Amino acid sequence: MRAGIVHPLFIGLLGLLAFCGWALPAGAGPQPGDTELFVSVGGQHDGAQISIFGVELIPRPGRMEGTGVVTTLTLDHQITPHLGLELDGGYTPRLGEPHEAAVTTATAGLVYLVNPTHDDVLYLTIGGGAAWFQAADKGIDNDATGTAMAAIGVNIYPKSRMLLRVDFRLFYAPSPFTDQNLLQRATIGIGVRF
Repeated sequence: MRAGIVHPLFIGLLGLLAFCGWALPAGAGPQPGDTELFVSVGGQHDGAQISIFGVELIPRPGRMEGTGVVTTLTLDHQITPHLGLELDGGYTPRLGEPHEAAVTTATAGLVYLVNPTHDDVLYLTIGGGAAWFQAADKGIDNDATGTAMAAIGVNIYPKSRMLLRVDFRLFYAPSPFTDQNLLQRATIGIGVRF
């Protein structure tokens, strides 16, 4: 998918979710059997240093690394008040300089809700899956690697079926075009519960 197409589709999905969700009454966190679908956007960073939305907290000049805009789709299903399952996919069409790389991630994980009865629910996620790298300037076409993933975030429930999410994820995914092993992703998104 070309980068120019990602943004209008993402904005359309956000609008549809907002239209459906804001018409419903306020409510607390998820119940067993609930499923939540999130669409998010943010920054992804390929590097060993911790960064938030692509801004390095401890810069290390001279390292090959990249930062780009990521769009994600996440599906969570609640099994018990505290435990759930998650499927997550992310796509970064261009992961900065010095390489024009595209990165796709797909993971499955276990979600733990720290305070599931509140309107603002803190969660922790661990899981694994795969990452695919494409870098035209390096001749890398769809190079896949296994990945482990850990996440922390907050789900906010302003309406009973309308959700907001702030999420930070760390992927162990050895990059074929840099000397880094970590992908970091920070996103903000909206979702709907059904």
